Amino acid sequence: MQERYVQTRLKSKQGSKSGNPRGFTLVELLVVIAIIGVLIGLLLPAVQAAREAARRMQCSNNIRQLALAIHNYESALKTFPTTITGSGVPGNPQGSGLYSWLAMILPHVEQLPLYQSIDFRVPMTSTVGTNAPNYFSLNIQANHRNAQAAATVIPSFLCPSDAWVPTPFAGTAMPAPGSYAANVGWIRQTTGIDANFPPLTQSNGAMPIDNPADTNRLWYPSKMSFKDIVDGSSNTALVSERMINSLVPVQGAFGASMPPGPQSVMSFCGGASASRSLPQWVSFCQGVSTPDPGYSAPHGKAWISGLTLAANTYMHVMMPNQRNCHMYGGEGNGNNMVTASSFHGAGVHSVAVDASVRFVSISIENRLWWAFGSRNGSETISSFE
Repeated sequence: MQERYVQTRLKSKQGSKSGNPRGFTLVELLVVIAIIGVLIGLLLPAVQAAREAARRMQCSNNIRQLALAIHNYESALKTFPTTITGSGVPGNPQGSGLYSWLAMILPHVEQLPLYQSIDFRVPMTSTVGTNAPNYFSLNIQANHRNAQAAATVIPSFLCPSDAWVPTPFAGTAMPAPGSYAANVGWIRQTTGIDANFPPLTQSNGAMPIDNPADTNRLWYPSKMSFKDIVDGSSNTALVSERMINSLVPVQGAFGASMPPGPQSVMSFCGGASASRSLPQWVSFCQGVSTPDPGYSAPHGKAWISGLTLAANTYMHVMMPNQRNCHMYGGEGNGNNMVTASSFHGAGVHSVAVDASVRFVSISIENRLWWAFGSRNGSETISSFE
């Protein structure tokens, strides 16, 4: 009897060892999956934040390198690089027009072969108007002499956080975009921050603009260098980020309109240039309800272009990450209220004339932002928080 009991126990143990191991129950699997999901949910924001921090660092480095390139340009030519906002005239030593400051500094950002491939004797547009050009048609077609250069993507001209999409609104050459714009100050005829000054008659930003065909020469400083930054090189903005518009206008029964998107890539009509203070310009711009697709679509789409609509220059009127407004009649002289903007959320990178980079909060006090845009107004700069 005892022997039979022992044999039965041995058989039971052998059967247990030789049988299939016990698997997970459905409840256990669901619990494990839920735990993994929670861990991923906790980890993903941290990974995204780390990636954005890396992109912000690269963006900051890009804008600093642009400032140093501008310094090198000024050291060689005794002026900051000029954006040519019109079609130019024959014999113009700065080219035949519509070239941006970014094209001018190519030799100083290790792009000398690209610079040498550009024929600056022809305007950077496939259509040149004589008297009153149609600025919407001043784009770069695939048969332009500089089409290949215009389409060249330059990584240091792009902020990694700006995931741009190619669109044809700067021409069939599909010009490469840029994320950075030069500070050209305030709107012409602005009466200052408190309306206490005569209307502005000359560009008061840090980077020069010019239209050789424009007879109103007073608005354009002939040259601009460090000596013209009267407010101090650390107190005056040189270059800031500016979003690239990748939205495609929608054709409807009543014409084209802009699809939903960030207001910082939309351009609203600011009317004609007039004598207003900066607070009045802000109120005026904010009162427009519908963006204009013609002015919005080319926004940031061609780093090589000096066309005002291409928005390679910006103004210190609206606060960072707010809307843009354009001036009818300002297309040829750079009077376009393009706003500094970025996809970083909390602010934008701006580099001062002394090449110091600041991350400017979108909640910056208005007066401080306006003062940062003026090179010669004796405004006080304190904190950029």
